[in-house]
Amino acid sequence: MRLPKDFKIGITLSGGASYGIAHIGVLKALREYGIEPHFIYGTSAGAIVNVLYANGGSIRDLKQFARESKISKMVRWTIPRMGFIPLDSLEKRIADACGYENLEDLPISSHIGVTNLETGEHETLSTGNIAKAVTASCAIPVFFRPVEINNNLYVDGGVSNNMPARFLRDRCDFVIGSNVVEAVTVERKEFSSFKKIMERTLTISLITRTGINYQDCDFVVEPTGMAAYAKFDFGKVDQMIEMGYRKTIHDLPVILDRMRQKIAIKYNGSMKEEDFEKSSMFELPA
Repeated sequence: MRLPKDFKIGITLSGGASYGIAHIGVLKALREYGIEPHFIYGTSAGAIVNVLYANGGSIRDLKQFARESKISKMVRWTIPRMGFIPLDSLEKRIADACGYENLEDLPISSHIGVTNLETGEHETLSTGNIAKAVTASCAIPVFFRPVEINNNLYVDGGVSNNMPARFLRDRCDFVIGSNVVEAVTVERKEFSSFKKIMERTLTISLITRTGINYQDCDFVVEPTGMAAYAKFDFGKVDQMIEMGYRKTIHDLPVILDRMRQKIAIKYNGSMKEEDFEKSSMFELPA
């Protein structure tokens, strides 16, 4: 399968705390079959994967970053004036990992979802400091301090929209969603601590704010099995990447078929050889 030169692909990566590690596996599988995004939209954990991938990082680089992302290393445990934990360490790690300073400079068009704490509205950051935008998108309310950008206070993008797709729908021919927030039933006996209840509450709220975007996606990859792990467990990197990878490989026949349909509809069979990219997408094995 070959792509027309002006056929644009967008990928939106949901938030989901440590579950966002599965996005790496999703991108790995898509890359292996020649599907590279022209636009990426990331929210919260998805924002981290977004900028590292768009920066030109290899799958190995992303995996190493995830392995070093224990929550104890990402935050500075203090009792600040506002009662929130600052994400200074995460901001520095993102800045050090990226070879670019601003979002608009990244080789792949990148966009970060944030929530304006003052207006309550969801906003898209497409320009400005990369590390600051990502940190704002990851600032889970109550736990992490809001991030100020251009005189506005921002918190986690997932508070208002956890997997924005309309932005990409308006700019791309084909939109792929990667949703790592798994909707599963949890038995009452699991609610044995405040931490467990907090994680469950966060998951329930994210499910709705992710699902509203399905109508604007051509396909949504939904890695399964991660609900067996704690939402802030960064010690299962290999397992979570594998879950994202295997689910995407499983879904690829449908993804490619839908992509062919979109190409056929857009160009109505009038394509010439010079209209296609020189490189070809790998065909799935029989």
